[in-house]
Amino acid sequence: MVTGENIDDLIAAADVAADDRERGVVIERLATLGVERLDAPPGIAFDPTQHRAVSLVPASSPADENTIDATVRPGWRLGPDILRFVEVAVKVPPSRCAQR
Repeated sequence: MVTGENIDDLIAAADVAADDRERGVVIERLATLGVERLDAPPGIAFDPTQHRAVSLVPASSPADENTIDATVRPGWRLGPDILRFVEVAVKVPPSRCAQR
């Protein structure tokens, strides 16, 4: 039986894999356990049920506000349960970004 700790270890291994081949092997092992990698392509709407904002980026237009700029760290799901939210940079109104 696979425990949560084993899955956590595999997720950590995917995070620090030295190259795409090594990462792919770990992701395949996770998939055999029913664990799915989650990404957030740029331009999709920010969804707090799947995404965690770790960075704010000024939007170039109001239409871009509250959309994903980039994935910072992928998330993981096991069935309906989120094991780790996708960490993302979110485009927001410029007034919400820190002044430099």
